[in-house]
Amino acid sequence: MMFRRVVYWVSTRCLRWFYREHRVVGRERVPTQGPVLLVGNHPNDLPDVIGGLFVTPRHPRYIATVSVTTNPIARAMYEAMAVIPVARVRDARKMKAEGIDLAAINQAANDTVLAALAAGDVVAVFPEGGVHDVPQIGRLRTGVAKMVLDHLDAGAKNDVTIVPFGHQYEAPRRWGSDLTSVVGTPWSARAWYEAQPADERGLAALTHAVREALLAVTRNSASWEEGATRDELIAAAAALQTPNDPLSAAPVLVTKAADLARQAHGDGPGPTAVRARTAAHQLARAVEEAGGIGTSAVDHARLLHSLDVTKAAAPVPTIVLWMGLPAAAIGWALNGPILPLVYALAKKNARSRPDLVAGCMVPGLYLVLVWWVVVALLAAVVLATAGWSPWWALPLMLSLPRFGDLAMGWKEWFKAWRLVRRVHKWSTPQRQALRDAAAVIRQCVAV
Repeated sequence: MMFRRVVYWVSTRCLRWFYREHRVVGRERVPTQGPVLLVGNHPNDLPDVIGGLFVTPRHPRYIATVSVTTNPIARAMYEAMAVIPVARVRDARKMKAEGIDLAAINQAANDTVLAALAAGDVVAVFPEGGVHDVPQIGRLRTGVAKMVLDHLDAGAKNDVTIVPFGHQYEAPRRWGSDLTSVVGTPWSARAWYEAQPADERGLAALTHAVREALLAVTRNSASWEEGATRDELIAAAAALQTPNDPLSAAPVLVTKAADLARQAHGDGPGPTAVRARTAAHQLARAVEEAGGIGTSAVDHARLLHSLDVTKAAAPVPTIVLWMGLPAAAIGWALNGPILPLVYALAKKNARSRPDLVAGCMVPGLYLVLVWWVVVALLAAVVLATAGWSPWWALPLMLSLPRFGDLAMGWKEWFKAWRLVRRVHKWSTPQRQALRDAAAVIRQCVAV
């Protein structure tokens, strides 16, 4: 349990230090008790796994490939996190050469999953069967459906609640971009089964139902950056229809916005979608001019706030921003030198695009730990030279992660503050044109 807490603590740092913001929308939708099957998209390797830990208040037991357990640290983490290891078909030749029985491993995994569901646990899985390095949902494996149907066929008294979640990246491999994890609508596996005709209760039908659930929480655009510009901006403005915080509401509406975008790029583009897309690009250019991230729904919600369209996305007050500057400066001075090195080494050693962020987290994490030790030792030497006890360097080392958090948070606050300040300096006609663009998008989404 203690090691699990360490894993969660480290996971928080990994996400917080690579992505500018990680927002979870709909976390309260996950049932607080009973068996739950979390199904998510898998476009970005390790960040998808880490992000999935925070979409539920309960600890999820991941189904993951056994191939990485050759690493002692990974094996220890698997055991602490109660991961259920499975074998992939593409690893069969290698495993056979090592004398590992693939069929036995997968049978044991299936038995473990059934036992976990019967015990009321949360099981998490990526049904695409591996990293699918595009914004669209790939072809789903039928293994997830098989596990659910086996559970129901076994006469289990408890139901299984299937909960889809989607990681919506602004730009998955860009340092300082945004990540939003959206939890979809839970649905009962038993209710679905009983509602289907007898000849439509098989693996294919259930797999299709899972795919439809995933489509409702993922972006499914032509590309990450293009898709965000086209879809999330529309969603940011559409969020103004809700009384809640548009920073949280915007990503939930991406699906409806994406439908409009697909119309604009389909066989017969509709005039509504074309108007929405034109207005969305107008807002995108405004955010870039103001110094924000042009593909971020969060930045566009802040832009709309600065135009007095909504009051729910106010930035940090100026006095609070500057009061936090000294702590942020200390954080950057103590942690800043190692972060570019971690990114450069991860980029150099990445064999595929998803490997970049994974490399920043592991083994990048090891480099950061070594750096903290080095900083503490240097501090101990300075303290000893000055006649102080070198043991004062220990609390400094323990505070380094917190100072890093403050530095990253302050950077985010400053970016939002600068965006709003610049927009306030624009001319009245320019501001009115953007208000009109937001109104166009609201009308289009309301259709």
